[in-house]
Amino acid sequence: MSAKRQYPEWMGKMRALNAEEIQEFLDGPVVARVATVDSKGDPYVTPVWQEWDGENMWIIPRAKTVFAQHLLRHPRCSVSCAKDTSPYTRVLLRGPAEVVEGPALMHGEWLEIGRRMSTRYLGERGPEYLEPSRVRPRYLVKITPEKTISWEGVEWAAKYLDDEDAPAAPH
Repeated sequence: MSAKRQYPEWMGKMRALNAEEIQEFLDGPVVARVATVDSKGDPYVTPVWQEWDGENMWIIPRAKTVFAQHLLRHPRCSVSCAKDTSPYTRVLLRGPAEVVEGPALMHGEWLEIGRRMSTRYLGERGPEYLEPSRVRPRYLVKITPEKTISWEGVEWAAKYLDDEDAPAAPH
């Protein structure tokens, strides 16, 4: 059995994130890139605001967006959330998307999700964006991951390395 490799701190944790770290990461203004399948079977990726409740990802697409129509026709999707600077944090989700409400105007808990999202992504100016847009119909969509993959770090995961390719532990 080989000794656990040591990596410089700047390379990141070099491991999957635990549930608490995933929650902390997704609680930030991380843009989710939702991948759907169009009517021709081609992939289609859309950046969206998201809210993670620890089990499900919530998104609020505009009623006329193309990807919302894709989800109505074929509800399976993948989501990529990433910090695009070193040490690179990634959370990937795959599973069904359920249209919970809509198209309609946001109300109740749906509106509260929208308020939290607008503040997370736009800061104190969030309500200035959200309030006038409340008269525009949207969907409330819940994505329930069947598979979650996460990683933080610069180096490849050990499963992708042959033993001879792995960096030597510092002395």
